[in-house]
Amino acid sequence: MAYRIAAASADGVHIDRHFGHSDGFVIVEVQEDGSFAEIERRAAKSPCQHGFHDEGAMAAAVSALADCRYVVAEAIGPGAQKALERQDILPLEIDGETVASAVPKIHAYEVNKQRASVRA
Repeated sequence: MAYRIAAASADGVHIDRHFGHSDGFVIVEVQEDGSFAEIERRAAKSPCQHGFHDEGAMAAAVSALADCRYVVAEAIGPGAQKALERQDILPLEIDGETVASAVPKIHAYEVNKQRASVRA
């Protein structure tokens, strides 16, 4: 079954944005065999405004990513982590990677997670 990953990226290539500062996400769809493709880029109002968090913008950013299983950013604060987890979205911090290099690692994690749930 295919799933989606949202990556916080300023240029569409690198995971280079803090979740709270990101005004755009690359949405990647991953197939069961691990193949993946960018399907869109989504704009979002960044919830962090110079040290102050806009709860409405946080809720809107999380809601805009509700169809994604994972959100990847160079950093994700505890408030955003909790908000994402409440929507069954797993927040991951990955710094210094490209979207293309991170997706196979996330997929390996996904496959291992599925195997573990079958064994349980």
